[in-house]
Amino acid sequence: MATALKNDCFLREKGLVFNIERYAVHDGPGIRTIIFLSGCPLQCLWCANPEGQQLKQQLSFFPDKCTGCKECILICPHKAIEQKNNKIIMNWDKCNHCLKCVEVCSNEARKSVNKIMNSEQVLKEVMKDLPFYHRSNGGVTLSGGEPLMQCDFSANILKLCKKEGINTAIETSGYSDWGNFVEILKYTDFIFYDIKHMDTKEHKYGTGVGNEKILENLAKISILCKDIDIVVRIPLIPNFNDTEKNIYSTAKYVKTLKNISKIELLPYHKLGAMKYEYIGKPYLLKELDSPKIEVLNRFKNIIQSNDIKCEIL
Repeated sequence: MATALKNDCFLREKGLVFNIERYAVHDGPGIRTIIFLSGCPLQCLWCANPEGQQLKQQLSFFPDKCTGCKECILICPHKAIEQKNNKIIMNWDKCNHCLKCVEVCSNEARKSVNKIMNSEQVLKEVMKDLPFYHRSNGGVTLSGGEPLMQCDFSANILKLCKKEGINTAIETSGYSDWGNFVEILKYTDFIFYDIKHMDTKEHKYGTGVGNEKILENLAKISILCKDIDIVVRIPLIPNFNDTEKNIYSTAKYVKTLKNISKIELLPYHKLGAMKYEYIGKPYLLKELDSPKIEVLNRFKNIIQSNDIKCEIL
């Protein structure tokens, strides 16, 4: 049976990690290692990491690697796998992610999306890149998913990193109870904080939740955390938040806050679209195109006209 974690916090020493990315340069100063943690309270329509949304172990299936040996069909206790027209087909509605098929797949066509790690194991991976941090003033960034979904685990990773003198950062949607922030912020040097829409109804349409808690938490952080560098990020999604009104409202709001170093615009892309197929989920934004550079520059100018530094990633 796949391991499911509590939706509040798991054990302090253990958590679910779905990716470790090395040599990143856009998620904090210098060269960084990004730890992607499973679990997210939002369900953004454009999510580039859908495999990180669930706070449980989860199956992924790569048909192009499958040789049709049928071992997975024989072992599946829920009859979620069958053969049609000489192809192995998944019935995702029947799959309960027990991962028994992963154990018998010799071609890596079936994998667990994530794995359980303890904080010492994560630190060991981080320490492999220590020379790069020293040369570039880099460090480690916790991302997801949403690191606040595994707040105790996240705090312990950051604490261990700080003991080693490693610069730390988190990427967050901000949608969490304030108590989950408290311990994490003690060991955080940088925060990348998403504002996806200033209108709460539109925010709920695109993400599944309103924005009241998100804006409230950001205001608290900007006041209470004078030593933390805060960067606001706007994922720019066509037909959702790409209006001058919304960009202006966001800039106007950010200007009322303290300790915000800049706003970064993150143009929509389709790089995560194939991931949906691998976990049996539909991708609903196939028809969208990335924003044109003229649009991005116009929004950048709106933000800068409010005396706020702005970058396009």
